[in-house]
Amino acid sequence: MASLRLELPAPVAGRIGTLDELKGVAILLVILYHAGGVLGLTNRAHGDVGVDMFVILSGAGLTLGSASSWGAGRFLLRRFWRIYPAYWIALTGFLLGDAYIWNRHFAAADILLHFVGIHGWFGDAYALSINDSFWFVTLIVTLYLLYLPLRRFVDRPDILLLVGSLVSIVPAVYYYQTRQPVEFDHLSLRIPGFFLGLLFGRLLKAGRLEVSATTALGGAFMVMFYVPFTQNFVFASVWVGSALMVVYAFLLRPFLSAVSRGALKFLGERSLEIFLIHQPLMREYNGFVHRQLFPNAALTPWSVTAGMLVALAVTIAISDGLHRLLERLPMPGRDVPHPGIGLTGR
Repeated sequence: MASLRLELPAPVAGRIGTLDELKGVAILLVILYHAGGVLGLTNRAHGDVGVDMFVILSGAGLTLGSASSWGAGRFLLRRFWRIYPAYWIALTGFLLGDAYIWNRHFAAADILLHFVGIHGWFGDAYALSINDSFWFVTLIVTLYLLYLPLRRFVDRPDILLLVGSLVSIVPAVYYYQTRQPVEFDHLSLRIPGFFLGLLFGRLLKAGRLEVSATTALGGAFMVMFYVPFTQNFVFASVWVGSALMVVYAFLLRPFLSAVSRGALKFLGERSLEIFLIHQPLMREYNGFVHRQLFPNAALTPWSVTAGMLVALAVTIAISDGLHRLLERLPMPGRDVPHPGIGLTGR
């Protein structure tokens, strides 16, 4: 049977610094994307592809960091403690800010769905209601839940890709047909990258990856490429994110200094906290502070940019403090000390 076989000189052991740095690159792209949105710039660079990089790295991190002997309970506990404490702190903070600064209040059902982290499942009305960045929590929680039954197929890439294509296409077609652009763009189009990341992680961990030309693989290609074509959309962003990762690892990284790589690693390790916090501080709270400090001065592109730089510095400081605090807390199901490798770390 024909097959595609990829091999590395040796399996990868221990932490992979390049993956941490790639998380730093990804969060910088997301920040630039949101900064451009605040300034009203055309999204020509598409920094939102940084989210695709995070999803790919999430799949790779799960394959690399999750032992096959772990039960579902231990796996979910580790994932829970990586995502929810930081998320709940950020969510509570922004809910208080919405109530006391902006006089914005939300329905109890909306708040409950957000605290559970599944608000993105309930349509565009809930996905971005409290914070534009919190939809990502629903995506990551969904991918973690998908990984539990799928991890048994990590040694069968053809079956994994077939299941992944089916899981990806169903919400994509549904959200596209029901005209929910937020869910379509933010959730459904990101899912394929997760399965690509699982295969990438398998290649790193085992040192080789073999994809056989089976009926399952043919079905995966049909579902992933032909079915979207018939519905007038395509899955494209995952390939762009993958290409940027290759460009960084093989073209840019060799020319970066140790200081630059260390800075990217620092941002990558705190990427979850930065992702959750940065956007409202750069946007709404930027304007609020400007009006409080300079009530008679009009907002200009330069003042907004200066405010965003200050907001970014505040974001990094808060994120670093929160990250260090959560690292030190004893949490069930988590190894201590926790390695904490970023937005979707192991």
